[in-house]
Formats: sequence, structure tokens, C-alpha cells
Amino acid sequence: MKIAQFSAFGKPDEVIRCVDVDDVGAPGPDEAVIDVLAFPINPADLLTIEGRYALRPPLPARLGAECVGRVIARGRDVRGLVEGDLVIPLDRDNWVQRKKVKAAQLVKVPSNVDPLQLAMLKVNPPTAHLMMTKYVKLQPGEWLIQDAANSGVGHCLIQIAKAAGIRSVNVVRRDGLADELKALGGDVVAVDGPDLGERVRAATNGAAIRLAIDAVGGEQIVRLGDCLTEEAVIVNYGLLSGENPQLTGHQTVFKRLWLTGFWLMPTLQRMAPAEIQEMYAMLAGRIAGGSLRVPVEATYPIEQIAQAVAQANAYRRTGKVLVTPNGPLG
Repeated sequence: MKIAQFSAFGKPDEVIRCVDVDDVGAPGPDEAVIDVLAFPINPADLLTIEGRYALRPPLPARLGAECVGRVIARGRDVRGLVEGDLVIPLDRDNWVQRKKVKAAQLVKVPSNVDPLQLAMLKVNPPTAHLMMTKYVKLQPGEWLIQDAANSGVGHCLIQIAKAAGIRSVNVVRRDGLADELKALGGDVVAVDGPDLGERVRAATNGAAIRLAIDAVGGEQIVRLGDCLTEEAVIVNYGLLSGENPQLTGHQTVFKRLWLTGFWLMPTLQRMAPAEIQEMYAMLAGRIAGGSLRVPVEATYPIEQIAQAVAQANAYRRTGKVLVTPNGPLG
């Protein structure tokens, strides 16, 4: 059985390796064995390899936040799953050909949906959905603003907001992305700059924007804050700038803006199993219905994990890079 593994922290494509390990064996009474059909390479995975993520695993380490798999065996006490079912695991270490998982950690997903899209279901869609709904109760017709709008989470947020009737301002760092993001359903696309607040007010006819979603940190949050109404909420979920989140004294005292952080892992841990199943069923239904889709730039076999990681780490990608460890998908 092949897995992706790294034995030192460093440049991802230089330290990641495809290695052979023993097969996982038969499932225990409450377990299932799945063949992994596809897994994406996410920014968090790359940061983990570099040693710059919140979790720093002991070495050598496996990794991989998400995948989609097919059940090939189940334990005698497992209910609700049969061989052939497609599932997404809620645990980690998914960059493998095959894995053994507690059945309680598996979410059944539809079999009539593109498995590449299902492989990307666990992280970005619920991150976008929960950030949009957890902190501010937006009504149809209201606006939100986000940066890193051309990211995986950004694409999901645009589409989820559109389906809910929420209008979006989408901030990017370079020209040439407006057509792509508007085709997904984005209402306004703005290139970041010191006059961002003025341009956003003009583009939205002075709308009172109550929610901002940030993946950049640093002074970017200050510029988002300039776009917001009083007592608005800013949700930070990343630090692409490498700088800590910032607000001005005027924004914290006189505009009374709220700045908070979001991390999917502890959020899922606090949710009831039925709530998790319901959320993923809703998001999978969006994929099946065509209202939620993430572009795919390339797929690789697991033997080419270093090349896949290098492409995933490249600037100006046009979509996600995925690995199909058990061969190409039809």
C-alpha cells in the first residue's frame, strides 16, 4: 500500500515522498476500510509540511485533511454503511491508498456526484458556510465582503452566498479575476488598495456591510474594516500575509468592530453528529445540483506526489490540485 509521507519539515516538494507500507488489514467491529479515490492538496497541508501550521506532527508524518473514499469492508457492528458506499472521513491522514476508520468518523455522501468535487467537500465548503452563518444572521439582499476571493474557500463562499440571496464583494490582489468570480455569482470584484473602502461604498451604493471574511491578516483587515458599518463582524481564518490581524483604534472604539477567528476542526468537534451529517448532506446536494463547484487544475497519481505538491504550491493556479491514489477516475 502506498502513502504520502514526510520525514523532515521543509519545502513541500523536496521533503514529501511516496512510500510503501503494510496494508491496513481487516476492520474491527466498529470500523470500516475504505479505498481512497481522491484527495486534494490544501494550503493547510503545505503549511504542515513546512512546519508552519497550528499542528506540528511528530516525524515521519502522514497528512491530508480530506478525501473521498469507497467502503470496501465493514465491521460486524457497523450500521448505515455497506460496501460500495462513498464516504468522507472526518479524521486526518488521508494521503493514502487505503485506510481503516471508525465508522462514526465517516459521512456518507451521494454516489452520483463527481468524486473529485466530493474529495473537496470536508474543508472549504463548510468553512465558507459556517463563517457566513455562525456570526451574523444576514438576510437576503444584504452584503458581505471577503478577501482572497479567488481561493478555494472564496469560490465556495461566493456560490453559497448567491444561493442564499446574499450579495458579495470579493477582494483580490491582482487584475484579471473579475470575469471568473462574477461567473461564479460574485456581485462586485475589487482589487485591493488603500482606497478600497471608497470604491466598495461606490460599488454597493453605500450598503451597510455587516460581515467581512478575511484570510490574509495584517493591514488587509484594516482596509476591510473601512468597508464595514458600525458593530460589524470580521472573521479571520488565515494569515496569508504572514502578519497578525490588525484593526485601528478608531475601528475598535468608535466603529465598535468585532474581530474573531475561525478554525473548522474545533467547530466540528462541538457539533452534534446529526448536525454534521445534515450540513454535509446539504452541501453535497449543492454540488449535485450544480450550485457549488470548485475548479480543478490537475490530478496526479500518488507516485507523483512531489510534482503534485509543487503545482499546488505554485502562484496563480487556476484550480485545485488533486491526487487519485488508486488510479484515474472515470
